[in-house]
Amino acid sequence: MTHASSRTFATVVTKIAGATTALRQIVHQIDGPLTQELARMPGQFGLGQLPVTRIPDATTTMVCGYCATGCSLDIHLRDGRAVNLSPTRDYPVNLGTACPKGWESLSVLAAPDRATTPLLRMPGGERQPIGWDQALRVFCDRIRAIQRDYGPESVAFLSTGQLVTEEMALLGALAKFGMGMVHGDGNTRQCMATAATAYKQSFGFDAPPYTYQDLEESDVIVLVGSNMCIAHPIMWERICRNRNQPRIVVIDPRATETASAASLHLSIRPKSDLALFYGIANLLISRGWYDQDFVRHNTSQFEAFAGFVQQFPLDRVAEETGLSREMIEKFTTIIHNGARVSFWWTMGVN
Repeated sequence: MTHASSRTFATVVTKIAGATTALRQIVHQIDGPLTQELARMPGQFGLGQLPVTRIPDATTTMVCGYCATGCSLDIHLRDGRAVNLSPTRDYPVNLGTACPKGWESLSVLAAPDRATTPLLRMPGGERQPIGWDQALRVFCDRIRAIQRDYGPESVAFLSTGQLVTEEMALLGALAKFGMGMVHGDGNTRQCMATAATAYKQSFGFDAPPYTYQDLEESDVIVLVGSNMCIAHPIMWERICRNRNQPRIVVIDPRATETASAASLHLSIRPKSDLALFYGIANLLISRGWYDQDFVRHNTSQFEAFAGFVQQFPLDRVAEETGLSREMIEKFTTIIHNGARVSFWWTMGVN
């Protein structure tokens, strides 16, 4: 080795040694005082600093309106305007988590096409911005004129499913008692009337028999018409928290993201859900795979139901659903072997 080469080698060794020492110091700080201070006060180290306009001076709560899961969000305010949000930590629905839709709830406030003022349609069809006081007068005058000329039944109100319970109650009271309207309807009935009727007929009450906690305790989870991991990520997170390693069965004509993560995907023909369920019930009953004591003491007209589902033998179900006999048999066996089987459906079958 030449003299120049030895000097180069020594320099490299020195640099490696220095880097190794620095690395040891960094690794040591994992549980050292610097890391503890950094975690408690990151702003003092130049991390996580916010501009003054983004530092809140008050906080309020709201229910996320993107879907029907009902997550709670803390809205952080400055000078009465929302500047940031975070999921409510101790709320029993979302347990301190939020999905991408929830995190972006405030983005609509800065949307370039957001309506910020009333628009009055003019005789030529164009819409002209007007003030709120003028909009209220125009609205009230026209409603009163229609009711005066055609009677109180001539005007009705229709609400959206994005309203929370308190807002729905306020709208109903305002429309009926404040504005004299006789007729009103809402997403609650338009969307869920069939479900409420089915629950009433099946269980004697019009509410779902499960809670979100059941997603974490079931050992077999059947999702019907639901792409849960995309449409309801917080509920999918509940499944991911399930320590029972549940078998997930997805019944959906579509090959969705949820179906790709399922233990079994039943890609049935559209609108053949009932045929599948009747056929499964027929198999379970005919094989005695049900709690006969529970049925005897807690149900009515079971014999009539058992007779009805006999119209759906395995061959008919396979033909109507497009599933193989083996696939239907496998699904039935999964239900039979499960100790905590729960069925979940969404708007895909309502």
